[in-house]
Amino acid sequence: MTGTEIYKRTAAYERDSDKIRLHAPEWKLLLAFDGQRTLAEVALSAEASFAEALPLTEKFLARDWVAEQPITLDQYLKRTGASELSGISAAVPPAVVIHAPEITSTPETPLPQRGAMRLSAVVDFIISHADNSLLGQLAAYRVFLRVPHELLQTEDIVSINLANDSSLIRNVALQQAITEAVHEIVKRPLPDSVFAAA
Repeated sequence: MTGTEIYKRTAAYERDSDKIRLHAPEWKLLLAFDGQRTLAEVALSAEASFAEALPLTEKFLARDWVAEQPITLDQYLKRTGASELSGISAAVPPAVVIHAPEITSTPETPLPQRGAMRLSAVVDFIISHADNSLLGQLAAYRVFLRVPHELLQTEDIVSINLANDSSLIRNVALQQAITEAVHEIVKRPLPDSVFAAA
């Protein structure tokens, strides 16, 4: 799984839902599969790391509670921002987000006032947009190398954990610097789901 897959709950889930027993975070993830958002986006919306969402999604697939949702070429082109097939030069399309998140900010647009930015959600977002986890880790390092060291120090961030980092970033200037760095490296805007509820 790359995180770009789109899943929806199945008829088997609907039939068995009253008998299913899960922990609350598992329910949150399972109920987030809507057939519209990618696995990476679903994980972010359920406040689960990509690493936590993968085995749970495999469990849901094995029990036939979710199934991958195929999309048409037209839907694919719309979601990737390509206007026509001739604009895609590779025989195999690159790994991209099938359902593009809403644009929340660009380097030219300052971030609106929000709650704290969850560092783990930012890292998961970066990793989910790479062809594989190793390239995703390299992209995460590239992003944070672009963020001014002095800003990272304002939140006492001296290293980036690539899994389950519980750091919350409240400094608006640091949030903006991370947003701009992600936009430069990943070429995608950060979704609102990287921010903790205010």
